[in-house]
Amino acid sequence: MSKPLIVPDVSSSNIPDKVRGILKEAIYDRRLKPGDKLPSEEDLRNQFKVSKTVMREALGQLVAEGLIEKRRGAKGGSFVAEGNADRILNVVVDCYHLGGLTIEEVIDFRRNIEPTVLELACERHEKSDLDILKINLDTCKNRLNNGDVDRENQVDFHRLIAIASHNRLLVSSMSAAIKISREFTSKLEFPFSEAKEDYEYNVEFFECIKNRNTDHARRLMSKHFERSKLLVERYKTLNR
Repeated sequence: MSKPLIVPDVSSSNIPDKVRGILKEAIYDRRLKPGDKLPSEEDLRNQFKVSKTVMREALGQLVAEGLIEKRRGAKGGSFVAEGNADRILNVVVDCYHLGGLTIEEVIDFRRNIEPTVLELACERHEKSDLDILKINLDTCKNRLNNGDVDRENQVDFHRLIAIASHNRLLVSSMSAAIKISREFTSKLEFPFSEAKEDYEYNVEFFECIKNRNTDHARRLMSKHFERSKLLVERYKTLNR
């Protein structure tokens, strides 16, 4: 049976927020650990001395934040969620769509962080990472040989580089930035020559990773992103 939480007085304004804050603090302090089952809603209401409505609102907020999850069935209830860095992706993408981020900020983030991500991929990659990157390159090359452009996979190559860095925070944040980049570049026309140039950059990135050439990797990625300003200007012109 779950131990009662130490509950301070919540008999003031913003009661659901106070209840949520106490439960969140218990999760952050590891008094409630990932996978732990919370006391029943009735037990929590009795501990906090609040109404059913207040407790449901507080728990609902924690579910929305991804800190707890609801499970159905005989063994169901409220459980502390496992840590998942992928939540960063949804938060960043939602922020962009709601106007909290501009495409200029996203590109600026990528321009500054991707040289480091590529450098880490050079240092930390495993054989399986090289295999996945090579599959991407072969797919894009076949499309180019047929006179077509696989824009989505060419952009996604950068996400695969992040995976090869073996840092989950970088993978999540880069995945979000690349998802946004893909959305905005999908609205632009890309000459075949530009697609071919991007592919050739990806080939060079691959060679840097395979040969663990960190110095050249950083310089090459910085050079690659010099073109990003032109893409943003093209996008802004399209949307005027």
